[in-house]
Amino acid sequence: MSYQDFQQRVYSYLIKYKKENLSIIDKGTSARGVEHDCLLPKPYCDAIIPVMLYEGIKSTVVDIQKSKFAYKPHLAASRHVASSQTACINLFVPILESEYADKILKASGIAPKGFDHIDREQLRKGYCFEYWESSLEGPKGLLGDHSPYAGTDSDVAIAYRNMDNELCLWLIEHKLTEREFTTCGGYRSKGISVSEKANCTSSGIKELLQNQDKCYYHNRGYYYWKIMEKQHSFFCGKYDGAGCPFRGGMNQLWRNQMLALELENRGVFAEVYFSVVSHPENCFLDKTMNEYRQLTNNSPKFYDFKSDALVDVAVDYLPDWSSWYKKVYLGID
Repeated sequence: MSYQDFQQRVYSYLIKYKKENLSIIDKGTSARGVEHDCLLPKPYCDAIIPVMLYEGIKSTVVDIQKSKFAYKPHLAASRHVASSQTACINLFVPILESEYADKILKASGIAPKGFDHIDREQLRKGYCFEYWESSLEGPKGLLGDHSPYAGTDSDVAIAYRNMDNELCLWLIEHKLTEREFTTCGGYRSKGISVSEKANCTSSGIKELLQNQDKCYYHNRGYYYWKIMEKQHSFFCGKYDGAGCPFRGGMNQLWRNQMLALELENRGVFAEVYFSVVSHPENCFLDKTMNEYRQLTNNSPKFYDFKSDALVDVAVDYLPDWSSWYKKVYLGID
């Protein structure tokens, strides 16, 4: 299956749900003035709470957005039927709000090694969305890259206790129909100098650690390579390319992993794991994840899983929601 075939297949599930279950027949209009069935029309595209949210969690999401753990909605959250952020919330809120959450996470086989139970005293009832940890380094965050417009966030953070009753954290990146992870904004920037651009394709990890001024982001005050000084041994595996391995899709994985490693280094959590969850038919992220696994020498601190691993187990605990999710995102009636 080509990427275009996969994308259109998932879009078709969501458009069908929009029309048949939400009775939204009209198309939405893109920024270029083109109408599309996958876009939501006004007033839905301006809604604070996306119409594509599972009905059973809408009041919970309202409460989240009124709390100090409110998340910043993505631009497409209420505008596109295939919003990854909306899909993420639809996947995790029903499970994490459930009294069966620990059982579902364990039975699915995707919880971090040593997971015992969610610590409901942490974050908001043990979890939050768009996590970046602002309490240790102020408004710029642990990686020094946060602003109102950009920065490293994990889609989901789950605080839990391991078998030794140590406080741990699980960071999760959610992908729906994306074919790649976010690439390096510095490498793509119009403001990057010719020499910095050349460094991206000629200087590897060792060279960048020895001369951090070669990196566009280091010169803008980001802490990436300062953290790498302490954590470079994590990335001790093989890389087949030339230059900085983090200028492509591994960039987003690297930044989230460094957030995890720095939280461990600060002693905030005993262990921090980082995972990617994706649509079960999305195999287009595998190449980047496999390259990343190779670079990390197959560290168990990073792994991926598919959303149906959770949904299939939840059938026994949350049958109404699991049936809804399968219909909307997997096209299974």
